[in-house]
This record gives sequence, structure tokens and C-alpha cells, in this order.
Amino acid sequence: MVALLKIQILSITVTSLTNLIAILTFATDYWSILVYDLAKLHPYAKWIIIEEKTSGAIHIINNTNGTKLLSNVNYNQLTTVVGMEKDLLLFATHKGLFRQCNYLSNNVRARLQLSKCRAVKTTDTQYDGHFYGMTSPRYELIRLYNVAASCAILIILLLGCNTFVGISVGILNNVVLATMTVGVIYLIATLFSMFVVVIMHTILISERKLSYCTVLQILDDDLCSSHSINASYSFILSYLQIIFCFITSVLWLLLQKKQRKFAQH
Repeated sequence: MVALLKIQILSITVTSLTNLIAILTFATDYWSILVYDLAKLHPYAKWIIIEEKTSGAIHIINNTNGTKLLSNVNYNQLTTVVGMEKDLLLFATHKGLFRQCNYLSNNVRARLQLSKCRAVKTTDTQYDGHFYGMTSPRYELIRLYNVAASCAILIILLLGCNTFVGISVGILNNVVLATMTVGVIYLIATLFSMFVVVIMHTILISERKLSYCTVLQILDDDLCSSHSINASYSFILSYLQIIFCFITSVLWLLLQKKQRKFAQH
């Protein structure tokens, strides 16, 4: 009886932790980060907005090829927006499964009339206006985003329903079949979580390629080389989620074995 109670408490604790990690994984918008090299963009820029993070001071540079960047500014402590031809804006962003957000302050966003985030969506046009800082995926990648988002929604629903069924039916009412079902479904959730990670890795690799940037026909080869896309901490959370989902599945399956033995005595 004591051993059964310990496994029940452990199962509930790990299940709650798994659900929390899953929510953080899919709710955060930090699967990838897009940044631009200001030194490479500078010769091509029409103007540059620089805001110091510490003081909040905003510098606007009407750029020419002979214009020098401000020498008294710490470029590790600032946010920048680069204005190109045709009202094209370039700025750093971070992207999740459902939306893409920028690092700009409220002052800069108000000046440029930009929103903080926008939904990840495709576009029928080659040029997406002055929002290019928040890139719109082409059709070959938007399908992968949709699949990943669908898997994420399914995983959250599975985990939420599983927690309710496992505690209310499997533990409180001591129904062995319900406990076993929870363990199996958590194993299925582990599999779907792996699908999400593989899909997001595929998207990251595709967006890193120089050919993907040039196919948008917005930036030329020189400007495409100025941008870099890096993985962020949502990937780490996704790996933890896979591990904890599997551990949770094992615990619930062990619990149903203990329940069977306890029922036989």
C-alpha cells in the first residue's frame, strides 16, 4: 500500500511538471531567432534607427555610403532597424509555432507603426511590404508550420485530458484500465513531440539556406549573407518535454501494474 501511494504521488508530480514544460514549449515564441549584421547592411541602407537599451536614446541616421556609424554607441546594448529601398525594414525577430515577434521597444514600434507580433502565415506576393523584418514563410514551409502547430495543439489536449482521467478515474477510483490508458497516451504524446522537434529542425535548416532567402526575391545574395537564423531555448524545452513525457508514461504504466497486484490481494 505504501509503495502504491508513493508511485501515485510521484506520477502526479511528474505529470504536472510534464504538462508545465509542454505549455512553456509551445507557448513561447523562441524556436528560432533572426538577426542581421549591421556592418554588412550599412552600405545598402537608406536610413538606420538605433536605440540604446540602457538609456532609451534613439538615433536616426540618414545613411549614405560615406556615413559612419556612431562611434560612441555600444552596439551590444542596442536595438536597430535598417530601412532599405521600397520601404523595406530589417530588424531582429524571434519566431514560434504560431507567431513571430520583434525585439523593438514600444517607442520604436510606435514611430514605425509596427506591432510587436504577427501570426506566422504565408503570402501570395513576393514582397511582403515593410513587415519583411517578420518574414512570411513560403508555401513549402507554411505547411510544415501548420503540421507542427496541429501536433502541438493535439499534445496539449492529450496531456490535459490525460491528467484529468488519470487522477479522477485511475487514481481516485482505482480503475486499472484508465491508468494504463494514460500511460499509453503519454507515450503517444512523446511520439508527437518528437514529430514537432523534427519538423522545426527541418524548418530551421531550410530557412538558414542562402537559397531560401534569395528565392523570396526580396534580398540579393549580398544582403542574404547578412542575416543569420539561430535555434533558441524552445528547442531545449522541447527536448525536456520529450524526456518527461516518456518518464511520465513509464510511471503510469508501472502504477497500473501496482494497482493490479494490489487488487489481487
